Amino acid sequence: MMVALAMATLMSLPAASTAPLPPRADSALDAERDYVPMVGYSLASLVGELDGESTSGAAIDRVLAALEQRLNRTSCKPADPGDTQSQPLSITCNAPDAERLFPYYAALRQAETPAEHDRRGRRFLDAYAALLRDAPDISLTRPDEDEAADGLLHVLFPFEAWDERLDMPRPDVHFPFVPVCNLVVTRAARCPGADQLRGQIGKAGDESEQRLFCIKEFSRRKLELSGGCSE
Repeated sequence: MMVALAMATLMSLPAASTAPLPPRADSALDAERDYVPMVGYSLASLVGELDGESTSGAAIDRVLAALEQRLNRTSCKPADPGDTQSQPLSITCNAPDAERLFPYYAALRQAETPAEHDRRGRRFLDAYAALLRDAPDISLTRPDEDEAADGLLHVLFPFEAWDERLDMPRPDVHFPFVPVCNLVVTRAARCPGADQLRGQIGKAGDESEQRLFCIKEFSRRKLELSGGCSE
């Protein structure tokens, strides 16, 4: 459901600005615009609603809309403007500092109950939309294509780096339409029986039944930040 909401938002976002961009800034941001849908997928996997009627889908929509608007007013330039003979290894962009959101991300990843996870997830998404909309620019180095195909988004949404800092596994997408099941599989990734758990989820029934099964598993599997197992 949340992935569908993210995709619906992308279809309804305003067209990219037609205002002139600084030299080479247009090509610098091409990859970012191409990879915006992946931001929706990542957020849906992280914040898939667990408890009651969640507003996470609408909050993801706001993040994606704010991202699109921010990219339209983001300027980039070659890290070495004096080199006009070859493509620079990196590009410097003026963009908000996503590091300010790490405490929100850490709190979300450590949630132990469905209600706690939903509350922290909404705070995380609201903070992200506000950052993209209002935060001042800082100078950020956009990775070249050999480092990250999504370029500046790799810096604006550094979930992989944050998970390494927290020593937590990445939430792989095994169940694209049941985000809570991805969260449960991630919690169990370092525990015995992780493969069997994925099989149990797959056999639980339709998507609604899988969701109910995973909500119960989420509450039962209170794993430590270090990756310990509850059983």
